[in-house]
Formats: sequence, structure tokens, C-alpha cells
Amino acid sequence: MLGTDFEPDLSETLRYLGYRGQELSDEMLGRIKAMSELCQRVSHPDYTYGVFELDGTRLVGTDLTLEGESIKRHLDGAEKCVLMAATLGHACDREALRLEARSLADAVAFNAASVSLIEAVSDRCQREIGARVKGEGLHVNGRFSPGYGDLPLSTQAPLLRLLRAEDRLGITLTDGYLMLPRKSVTAVIGLFRTEKTGETRGCAVCGMREFCEYRKGGERCG
Repeated sequence: MLGTDFEPDLSETLRYLGYRGQELSDEMLGRIKAMSELCQRVSHPDYTYGVFELDGTRLVGTDLTLEGESIKRHLDGAEKCVLMAATLGHACDREALRLEARSLADAVAFNAASVSLIEAVSDRCQREIGARVKGEGLHVNGRFSPGYGDLPLSTQAPLLRLLRAEDRLGITLTDGYLMLPRKSVTAVIGLFRTEKTGETRGCAVCGMREFCEYRKGGERCG
């Protein structure tokens, strides 16, 4: 398990709550900060990752071939790829359920803080990967998760198995390929000889882009 130096970013938490410059009462801002602090206290952030040689979109030495045109574009020109998984742990889920039974407003604020926190953990993991491969003359691109674009959500199963994520992080899957703990992230990151530029994550590859409330408001969720 990682240290406790992670904390939800308040501006990101507010954005996930749909804040767009509205005036917030002291009571509401205090509640959001309290739920952010609670999220930090009860969460147990952790992550793991593995580096794999690539043959197209097949991970050499495994039975996993990443399917879909979106991931093919994401990994175009990559020498290797990284599979990663991150989580806030089961205690965060238990606290979320407790809050849902007590106060919907607190539960919503806690959920937004949790999203902000798991993004911070995932960003830390990605920075660690980037620093590790820099000595090999390699560069990372963005995170691309199962369910983005046309990369099937069912990719979660072999990805987590290859990372031994259940043993290492306690992450399991439902029959519909949703992860437990709920605040968990998996992703594929490409490793390249030249630095990648341009959009490798977000609206251009997201299957929800036509329905997203952020895009309707001229914003992005990541």
C-alpha cells in the first residue's frame, strides 16, 4: 500500500460536482472539504503495473490481444506497452455506502472527492512509469482504459489477471466487468522511442462523447 500523501484536489472535486463558477455557501464548501478529508482518511491508495513487449496489439508472451481500432491508433508505433491498475481500496466503498444511507449530499461530495483522488493516484503511477522508462530512451503516451472507444470492457478480465490485481490490490470483477472496489482504474499506456503529441485520451476516443454533459458545456472530464 502507498503512503497517505495523496489528497483529493479541491478544484477537480468541484468540477466533478458540476461547479462552473456558481457562488458556494460557506456551509456547502465546508461540507465538500469535510468529505474530501474523509475520503483521504478512509482510502488506501495503491497501484501496480507491468511492461510488455508488443507485436502489433498483441502482448508478447501472453494470450492478450487488445481489440479495436481505437487502441490500435493509441499504440501505433509503440515498442512496448504498460498495463496498470490503481485503486482506493474497499474501505472507500464501504464509507460511500454508509454515506448514501445517511446523506445524499454528503455521498455525492464524497464520490466527487473519490474520483479526484483515484485520478491523482493514477497520475502518480503514470509519472512513475515515465520516470522508469526514461532511462531506456522511451516515452509514455496517455492512459487508455477498457471501455474507451471500441476497446471492449471485457478486456478488464485478462488485464487484471496479468497484473495479479486481485492478489496485489484486491480488485475483482462483477459479471458485467465492473471493478470492485468501485474507485479503481485500469489502463494501457504505450511506450515510444519518440515523444508522442496530440490527443491520446479523452473525447476523441470516448464512446460517451455524444452524450457527455461536460462536452455539452464546452469542457472535458479528463
